[in-house]
Amino acid sequence: MKEAIVVMQKEIKEILKRKVQLIIGIFFPVYFGFMMAPLIKKVDPALVSFMFNNLIFYLVLMLGLFESFIYMGEVFLREKASGSIETLLCTPLSLKKIWLGKVLAVVLVGYIFALLGGGVIFVFANQFSEMNLSLTPPLFAHIFLVVPLFMTAIVGLIGFAQFLLGMKEFRILNFIIFFVFFFGLSFTRNVIGGGFAVTWITVSVFGTIAIILVLLTGYFTKFLSKERIVTTIP
Repeated sequence: MKEAIVVMQKEIKEILKRKVQLIIGIFFPVYFGFMMAPLIKKVDPALVSFMFNNLIFYLVLMLGLFESFIYMGEVFLREKASGSIETLLCTPLSLKKIWLGKVLAVVLVGYIFALLGGGVIFVFANQFSEMNLSLTPPLFAHIFLVVPLFMTAIVGLIGFAQFLLGMKEFRILNFIIFFVFFFGLSFTRNVIGGGFAVTWITVSVFGTIAIILVLLTGYFTKFLSKERIVTTIP
């Protein structure tokens, strides 16, 4: 685990050097938080707390995944595109430790910005509402347990694919991910305005799915191959 932490620290330093990406990473959670919070004042006062928790439940998860995607190319493809990953593969570090360190770096940075988005929604929603809004215990569990689990699983799977796919296949994967993300965002109003409710059952279902995805990701790491990575270097 120490080796993975070293890789994680290295990747975080590289991320922090990219000022444009950091600005984008800050802009999106603030923007979506500011744009979505006013929806609170448009609903029936009796449903304000219900809608507020739904909004944070959905957007913190979506922002976490989107923020992670912003930094994944930098973390997983930078060395591959430049060819310098061959040097990294020659170190005593195992490929699985390299992969894990990169995943942890992306998840940590993306999760911090997702929390920023949730904080913006919390502050502005309370400004627009006539009542004090708070997070329910199930929502706390979702934000601090389920969301990072989901992010770890998705980042791990996509990072695995970015390691093993060629650049052409990676561009196709990028297109699919962007399509799915924006398609999901287009249904924000339906999700927070429908019969969806943040309960312990809801959180348990999402948590179970997240755990299954994490286990699936761990299984796929068995197929990581240094030879495959080298053959896909452009």
